[in-house]
Amino acid sequence: MHQRKLRIAIISREYPPDTGFGGMATFANHLAHGHTENGHSVDVITLAKDQPKELVVDGIKVHRVRFYLKENDLGLLGRAVPYTRFVISASSALWQKFLELHNQEPFDVVDAPEHLAEGFYAAISRVAPLAIRLYTPHSKFIAEGLHNVSASFDHQCVAMLERAAMLHADRLTSPSRDLAEFVSNDLNYPIDAIKLIYNPIDPTEFCPEGKVAIEAPADQLKVVFVGRLEERKGVKFLVHAIPDVVKAVPNAHFYIIGDDTNTAKGQTSALAELKQFIAETGCGQNITFIPRVLLTELPMYYRLADISIVPSLYDNSPYTCLEAMSCGRVVIGTNAGGTPEYIGDAGVLIEPRDSKAIAEALISLLKDEKRRKELGQKARERVLKTFQRKAVAAQTADLYCEAIENYNLKNQNPLYGKEFENLLPDADNLASSFNAMLHNELYKWSWRYRIATFVNGVKTRPRFYLADTVLKLTKKLVPAWSESTEKVPAPVAWLENQVREKQLEALKANAKPRVEASSLTSGARK
Repeated sequence: MHQRKLRIAIISREYPPDTGFGGMATFANHLAHGHTENGHSVDVITLAKDQPKELVVDGIKVHRVRFYLKENDLGLLGRAVPYTRFVISASSALWQKFLELHNQEPFDVVDAPEHLAEGFYAAISRVAPLAIRLYTPHSKFIAEGLHNVSASFDHQCVAMLERAAMLHADRLTSPSRDLAEFVSNDLNYPIDAIKLIYNPIDPTEFCPEGKVAIEAPADQLKVVFVGRLEERKGVKFLVHAIPDVVKAVPNAHFYIIGDDTNTAKGQTSALAELKQFIAETGCGQNITFIPRVLLTELPMYYRLADISIVPSLYDNSPYTCLEAMSCGRVVIGTNAGGTPEYIGDAGVLIEPRDSKAIAEALISLLKDEKRRKELGQKARERVLKTFQRKAVAAQTADLYCEAIENYNLKNQNPLYGKEFENLLPDADNLASSFNAMLHNELYKWSWRYRIATFVNGVKTRPRFYLADTVLKLTKKLVPAWSESTEKVPAPVAWLENQVREKQLEALKANAKPRVEASSLTSGARK
């Protein structure tokens, strides 16, 4: 086990409980606690749900920051490349707080995800040793059309930022061999240079013993699904299997836990679509839908289960699988992504997108109590042997040492060579320039845009727009006043100064960060 005590910065836009929505938050939580249990100093830099805050939880310093936007009026940039704008806003906020803390007391190493390029600034500035952990890069979403992501310019920009961060990191680690192979091929990066470190779990929290969430009838056979209600999680294929399961095992009951999403046909409610199907089949009494529950409450729901099912079309390393196994429950999962590496021989694997295979696997296990218990015990033993968070955190600390060594050996020639403090202002200027270019081109070629701009300006800032319009018309009528400031009459010069002052005031007011909603925040699994 690694002996040196490190000062570690974990950058993760999601972190429980405020933004503890998905696998990234769960991983960051377990890793931070594992490092602290091993004696390291840990700061977590994450996004705030509402107001920024600084707090200490279980010895971990948590810094919650709001989204960073230099100007509120970068509306064109937000509409043209909303995903890229979200990525830059989130990573800029996290970088700003990191740099503030790093200047006060330098970190030994930075840990950041590749997903949505949260370590991008640290990578291109080479401010400190950087270890990047793979989750699911945007290039994977593009290649396989996950979450309806297309190969648009916007999505390609996000993938480019992620690739830049990964290629300039000091060490890469992956939670599954499957994901490491994809990234290796995508980046033309040596597979042996991506270290395999599995996701951690706390087996004392996720354990077979303890309370259950629901007091169900004694003869009820319970199947539990945990995940967002969306296609990638395979919930539609599970629900379509339920009529066959209920026909064969009438006392089977399905507890489907997770938030609704607008991913059904026509961007409508997935929950409504599932309920409609269930109503048509007459199996409504065999299903209970439960909204997303807190991470701390999940063990009680896994303990409720006779079987936990993870029918994902793709998951690099599903925590739902690991959590159920840690609670001693047999898991049915698909052979897609990294799921087989976690289940091993302690569960049942089926093909994705196959409702018939789901039904057959469920019926077989529901009718075989002995096999369920044997596989559940085997799953628990596998977790204790391979996935305990203190051991995984120790492996990660060893990876950090390799990152520090690589950082010290490399020729320090960062992509961004100026002072670190200038990086964010330069990024702001780039975003503002792009937004201005879009505005100028649209204003030049589109009368509809000109009219819309004028109407919006009159509605939001009538006095300023009136003064600006009068000034422009005045200079149009007397061209000489535009050519030389010496010829401008005093009243016109005064009006021009007033307009400039109001423009500067608006820029200062808009310099305050604000939260911006985006579909990319749906990294939630629960």
